[in-house]
Amino acid sequence: MISYLSDCEEASLQSYQVCIVGSGAAGISLAVKLSLAGRRVLLVETGDWSETPALNAFYAGQAAHPHSATTEYRRQRFGGTTHLWGGRCVPLEPIDFADRPLISPHGWPIGYEDIAAFYPEAMSYCDAGQADFAVAALAGSEAPMFEELPLLAPDLVEQIERYSLPTDFAKKYKLHLAQSPDVQVLLRARCTRLIATADGTRITAVELSHDKRKVKVTAGQYVLCSGGIETTRLLLNAMEDIPPWKRMSSSLGRYYGCHYDVIFGELRINGKKPFFGFQKTRDGVYARRKLQFSPQVQQEDGLLNSAFRLHFPPYADPSHGSGILSTIFLAKSILPSEHQSILNHGGSKVAAPNRLAHLRNVIGDLPAVAGFGWDYIFKLKLAKRKLPYTLVNNRNGSYPIEFNSEQVPDAENRIELTHDRDSNGLRRVAIHWKLNDLDIRSGVAAFKRLQKQMSTTRFCRLSFDETALEECVAEAPPIGGHHMGTTRMSASEKTGVVDGNCQVHGVSNLFVASSSVFPTNGHANPTLTIVALALRLADFLNGKANVRRRA
Repeated sequence: MISYLSDCEEASLQSYQVCIVGSGAAGISLAVKLSLAGRRVLLVETGDWSETPALNAFYAGQAAHPHSATTEYRRQRFGGTTHLWGGRCVPLEPIDFADRPLISPHGWPIGYEDIAAFYPEAMSYCDAGQADFAVAALAGSEAPMFEELPLLAPDLVEQIERYSLPTDFAKKYKLHLAQSPDVQVLLRARCTRLIATADGTRITAVELSHDKRKVKVTAGQYVLCSGGIETTRLLLNAMEDIPPWKRMSSSLGRYYGCHYDVIFGELRINGKKPFFGFQKTRDGVYARRKLQFSPQVQQEDGLLNSAFRLHFPPYADPSHGSGILSTIFLAKSILPSEHQSILNHGGSKVAAPNRLAHLRNVIGDLPAVAGFGWDYIFKLKLAKRKLPYTLVNNRNGSYPIEFNSEQVPDAENRIELTHDRDSNGLRRVAIHWKLNDLDIRSGVAAFKRLQKQMSTTRFCRLSFDETALEECVAEAPPIGGHHMGTTRMSASEKTGVVDGNCQVHGVSNLFVASSSVFPTNGHANPTLTIVALALRLADFLNGKANVRRRA
């Protein structure tokens, strides 16, 4: 059943087995799996079927450049940001769980296998096909990205990343949740307070609010799935009301991490053109190739986990000569504000846009623009499984390099409360984020190592200005929507907020299913692992999980 809080009697909302706060990828996946096991679930969502300015105002806070505004890449609506995401599905890797000098002692308290076991199920929930990320999973051609790539093995390896439809979880699971006799979905029901026993060891109720109405809801277990920032905010506000929770203060809100993105350099590959565009896998899913350094190289060179992709010129620079890229640039006003930075390659610096030059590109490239229009309508808009985005070869045959990397866990990167309060009385957040010296050093070293690898081949050369590289990495923006680390998973309450089962340390019936529990984040987009953790938590709540803890 799906209802509004304003239409429900308080007495009808009591004694559910599990109360889930937040209906994004984690909350919906958890609710669906628990309901399939016959658990009675109350799924609570602040928003409605679509976002409104009034609701999104709850997210207003402080964040300094280059971090995005606190209202961007976040949605208060049924389905959360699955309405917004691009669908990229990438798993964490064994090295993300290994003991690494750059990361130690901040690693995961569980092993890679504990999460990897749930990736196949998570891929199904995300409509991304099989959990097979090898190049051999591609249909048609298993040839390497470029001819000389095998000569660079085993130091440089090639994998694929798969893409969802992209799946809007609200649309996909609406019917199941509406028809399940074991699920009650509450819309326009904002969780504004956690109520605990005097010693803070158990949650006794949560307070839900809409307009001036406040309702207390009881359940056996409570799971916070409100996203990396809002879940942290709720716990920080609760810590003020629950004195025993002050023990969390050294970790809660700290170690905030995002992936960062750099598009830099010029790779030239003479001879046969490399695989650049999207390909379909054998099970019909769009995929793209990427390059990574082997775990051994990462450990030997002291590199953070990262990935390289072949990219295309900045949309905003008309010298690319592409009518397609210029068309996209000229249409930028239809993009959400949080996506407009991609027009300049995120942090890349270009001259002020010359719209006349862009128009000349469009007019001079009309056949290609017409083909793009066809693809846009039939592959990006009308298709059920959509082409993830448009890729256009550079006319001069070169490829900028797109680089995604994790960050070192840094306690100074944090989410904290301000003195400003929203209309429900919750204190707003201030986000402090930066790249530290280790992050920058690793990014620069990764580019230099890739350049060195390419120089050993006959036909591949990566060129860049070393001084400009360091400046570019130092100014790199965080990837919006990847909010991690602020309720980090740990073996002890002294070093984190939740344990290996996502249970808040010292609180018997409170759990967190969010990227905020990631103690490290690899280079992988977090959604797939968020869903895998939610499904793993469902098994634990159903009494099935057998968590292997790190010794």
